Amino acid sequence: MTLRVAAPAFASAEALPEIVAFMERVVPRERPWGPDLAWQYLSNPSGVARYVNAYDDSARLIAHYAVLPTPPLAEFAGLLAGTYLSLNVAADPAATIPGLMIATTRALYRQLQTDGPVVVVGVTNENSFQGFVRVLSFRSLGRLSLSVYPPGVWPRAQPRRALADVPAHVRWRATRPGVRTFVDAARGGLTVRLRHLGVPLDAVLSVGLPAEAVGGLSLPRPARWVPRLYASFGGMVRNGFPVPDRVRPSPLEYVFRVFGRDDLTDPVHRYLSATRFEFMDFDVV
Repeated sequence: MTLRVAAPAFASAEALPEIVAFMERVVPRERPWGPDLAWQYLSNPSGVARYVNAYDDSARLIAHYAVLPTPPLAEFAGLLAGTYLSLNVAADPAATIPGLMIATTRALYRQLQTDGPVVVVGVTNENSFQGFVRVLSFRSLGRLSLSVYPPGVWPRAQPRRALADVPAHVRWRATRPGVRTFVDAARGGLTVRLRHLGVPLDAVLSVGLPAEAVGGLSLPRPARWVPRLYASFGGMVRNGFPVPDRVRPSPLEYVFRVFGRDDLTDPVHRYLSATRFEFMDFDVV
């Protein structure tokens, strides 16, 4: 079996059906992929997704990798040409081509930095962590905390968020298809409703958002009786209870890499280590 890595591309409505069919085939799940990918790849106010596809010698799609543009790092907006979230690293398990995902991801990274220096952040699971850190030279910032809060209790909004608070991005994040979203304008809190073992649970996308980011959202307030789940790096666990590792579906490791400006790696590392990254900023809920 041979490999053909296609040229990196910007997401489009015409290209999406092939990617949706691939994700449905290799990463099956209860929630359909189509609405989510259309929302993520095409509706993001920070820009459409950028991706690379890889094909076998029969022109069958066997690997896909995408990154989503995000709001900039608050202190580096003038120094970086873009900030991206690593997303949807997927390969056909039947494809036995060595280095399949490495070739795919590297092709996209080479293209991204032609615009200038960029930073790619990501949240890896146990399977992908070693590949990103050992092979792709990402730096690890550590594991995200995951905590449960009793009804009526919210996480502390400290320290400040790593990504700039862009109202259009907050509005977009609140419109994920098939997800019930709630807002507490007084707390600057945005939550989405989940169910675990049939029990309702609100995941806190963010807390402490500025009034201009949440004030115009026409959404209901969160229910007082529903407990809350919060995943973050840099968030304060106060009045909450850490979720034990044994019941977490997978460790969530926070990683990043700067492309095109090696001298920015250490400053970005220090900045990300001292700021808050949360559910709002990555694709889990």
